[in-house]
Amino acid sequence: MNKVFWAVLITALLVAGGPLIAQNSGGFSGSFLRLGLGARALGMGQAQVAAADDGYGLFYNPAALPNVERRRFSASYNHMSLDRQFNYIGIAVPLPPLAGASIGWINSGVNDIRAYDSNGQDIGEIGHGLNAFYFSFGVKPIALAQADNQLTGLPSDFLNIGLTVKFLSENVTDEDDFDYSGSGLGLDLGVLLKPHANISIGYQVKDINASLESNTSDIFDRGVTLDNKFPISQRVGVFYQTPWEWARVAYDFEWNDAGREEQHFGVELLSDIAIGRLGWDDDRFTLGGGLSFKAYKKSNMILDYAFLNSVEDEGISHVFSWQFLF
Repeated sequence: MNKVFWAVLITALLVAGGPLIAQNSGGFSGSFLRLGLGARALGMGQAQVAAADDGYGLFYNPAALPNVERRRFSASYNHMSLDRQFNYIGIAVPLPPLAGASIGWINSGVNDIRAYDSNGQDIGEIGHGLNAFYFSFGVKPIALAQADNQLTGLPSDFLNIGLTVKFLSENVTDEDDFDYSGSGLGLDLGVLLKPHANISIGYQVKDINASLESNTSDIFDRGVTLDNKFPISQRVGVFYQTPWEWARVAYDFEWNDAGREEQHFGVELLSDIAIGRLGWDDDRFTLGGGLSFKAYKKSNMILDYAFLNSVEDEGISHVFSWQFLF
């Protein structure tokens, strides 16, 4: 195949293709991990760093994992325009009374792209895949100290800390004689404070040392080593359970070392089985809802949906999430 074509294609996917996947800082590597995860979070404008105590907490703040009260199997499907895909599957497990853990897999990309060489000849189909494998752990250090009769004057859940390790991979292939791949490792750190029964304050630093490294020597005569680093982002926010049990609000402020600043705001309204959500995700309104019901004996299910407007006229997205509590 024409090597000039492949060089142009890889450059487009790694650099210019970002805005089609993530609404902000899209021109930087790792844009698929800035899209957001889970219909609840997206319906609330991604205001989640202090409200991440569900099956998707490993993404927004691993420090919330000790607050997960039941085992949760979670899955999410994002129906996106332009044949893009973004899916997640994972499980979160409480480790009472001090900790919680979670593992998950994000898969994103575009398949069945028609490819043409520099002469305009159809050379078949290619696929572009991105993957992130999450391993997260959170602990209550004050509760740990209280086990040794220390810090007994503080609530056991006043402070949580968490860590996420992410294994990253990218692949561009025609399943024949061309195969470009990259891989890397990243870290997320989270802190969660609970100064009051109705207030939580969260902080996360994301994508520490994260990058996709690859070597194109096996593809091109003059191959090079690529190190596409992710911008490091930070997020701080607050979650407030209002005096009305059916109303919650959340706000996050996010910034990264690429110079981008974002604001996220969300409202969650609850009834016995139904949930409504409304949010502001930096530059667009979001909305969604969900149903919570008993599935089998002591098991419960939560079905969530979020509607997202386009960012760059690429089309709307529909996000569907499912959590099975057991």
